[in-house]
Amino acid sequence: MSTTTAAQLWFTAPFEVEVRHAPLPEPGPDEVLVNTLYSAISAGTELLLYRGHLPQAMALDSTLDSLQQSSQYPVQFGYACVGEVAQIGSNVDPAWRGKTVFSFQPHASHFTARPDQLMAVPEDIPPQSAVFLPNVETAVNLVQDGQPLIGERVVVLGQGVVGLLLSGVLAQHPLGLLSAVEGQPQRQRLARQMGIQSLCSPAEATLPHQRPPTLADADLIYEVSGHPDALNLAISLSGYCSRIVIGSWY
Repeated sequence: MSTTTAAQLWFTAPFEVEVRHAPLPEPGPDEVLVNTLYSAISAGTELLLYRGHLPQAMALDSTLDSLQQSSQYPVQFGYACVGEVAQIGSNVDPAWRGKTVFSFQPHASHFTARPDQLMAVPEDIPPQSAVFLPNVETAVNLVQDGQPLIGERVVVLGQGVVGLLLSGVLAQHPLGLLSAVEGQPQRQRLARQMGIQSLCSPAEATLPHQRPPTLADADLIYEVSGHPDALNLAISLSGYCSRIVIGSWY
């Protein structure tokens, strides 16, 4: 690719994407040009957009300047971008030049942004790890929503990216027991590394006679699997005055 163009990923129709090339953007006086290093794919919202399941009249994310547009095709998407500041505008502090930064930007090889739309990545955090910032933010918000108490028995349904990070945050709390339901062996191994103490597959959890006793009458249940059927499982695992926090978007 020529250094005078930027590559951009566009969703053009359900199940169709393409890479388009546009002139390399010039930063304005109050902007910087960022050369993208990593751009994470969202297995939740982005997959819904790819499949054509998002309401087209709704803004992709009304809280982010870069995602104010609707989901009507063709459209760009992405919100976990880490890059290096390559150029700065005339009014921008020179200290920004060369910084590794995070920004809520669609998938593209380059983009322009104001400094207030960027977060400097600490030197001890690798760029490929910094792309998980939105997922960590989600995990922390879910913990705050559930308000786990000392000694409670907590179950996490699903150990995808958000589920694993959620488990890692919950493992820092003085819980009575932290369990998870996940069927993929690789995710199960990662779940144990994140602090999950009891683990079973969805098939085992769904059948009462195969369900581990550690799952029964949970105090707090998180549904982050992305599967609507897991809502019924969450209800079946709940006990008296249990709380269920839904972190999935179906």
